[in-house]
Amino acid sequence: MRSLAVWTTTAAVALMGVANAQTAPAADASAQSTDLRTAINAYAAYQSDVGELRATTPRDANTLEAAIDRVAHHNRDALTRGWIAYGAQTAAQSQAYVQGVRDAAAYYGRDAVIWAVTVDPSYARGLRGGNEATRLMLDSAQADSQRIISVADRYQEYAYSVQRQRWANSVAPQQAQRVQRVRNLAREGAPASAVPAEYAARFNVTPVSLSPASDPTVYGGRRFWDALRGGTEVVEVASTPTQTRVNATRGEALDRMAAVAALQALDATDANQSAVTRLISDPRSRDCFEMAQLQLYQCMSAARFRYENAFCMGQHGLRDIGACIGAVGQPDATAMTPITTPSGHPGGRD
Repeated sequence: MRSLAVWTTTAAVALMGVANAQTAPAADASAQSTDLRTAINAYAAYQSDVGELRATTPRDANTLEAAIDRVAHHNRDALTRGWIAYGAQTAAQSQAYVQGVRDAAAYYGRDAVIWAVTVDPSYARGLRGGNEATRLMLDSAQADSQRIISVADRYQEYAYSVQRQRWANSVAPQQAQRVQRVRNLAREGAPASAVPAEYAARFNVTPVSLSPASDPTVYGGRRFWDALRGGTEVVEVASTPTQTRVNATRGEALDRMAAVAALQALDATDANQSAVTRLISDPRSRDCFEMAQLQLYQCMSAARFRYENAFCMGQHGLRDIGACIGAVGQPDATAMTPITTPSGHPGGRD
């Protein structure tokens, strides 16, 4: 594997090129950049809607339509950026990782580390402390996935339970128009009001300011979204982590999270907004969310009765999204293999 020392030789040349590239108008760069806090709101909106769906049960056709709209009004690009940004700030709560990033910056130079993690995000998790950051990201993703899937189970069971009721067993009118409405909602994305204003302060976190591993109710913790919403109801499956390891086919999402976390550790996100936007726009996650939405539209197009739309919502609007998030990890009976760190330098790879 490549050592960060290899990057330093190239970094000087690359940084000269970056300086020239940055002569482009600042307005263009800002128009294409996404602030981390803004990005996180999109993911928070989805998790907030999941909480609302769990707390309520449709009683008639109108409330079922409202539930479908609640699931559907999330833009796949914004959801991707929001989830990666959330994972990044979770990883930045690892004291070992943040210290490892800062040690690397002290050893190789801050600009070299910034360049390395933005050019090759896979390098970020190889820095000292990367194992601990990876564990935080995996546990968070697993818990969030299970939370969503538990609500999906509820709505799919609900679809079967109401099919004998007259309103649920009636033909859904103007199905083509309804599917188009759902598509339009996804293009627009969740409104700003989808996230309660009082939540904002809980998303404003700085590196190593919280301990999600020991307190599951804080940002990045396994019960954060339940604690944020309040109330006594929690998703029990999210209370105890199961041993997982990185899924190699989806590990890029974790690499991107760790790279952004490294930038946060170096207080470099504001100065590298275009790089942050690129890093949180994970194509594999975006494709997975897009496929879930397409499956929702196809399912609704094929559905005839109202209860069938409830099933479509549970399967594709919830379960498939939860599966996309949880797919970054896979079951593993053994603990993650620690990344050995050569004593000669603070990087974690050779």
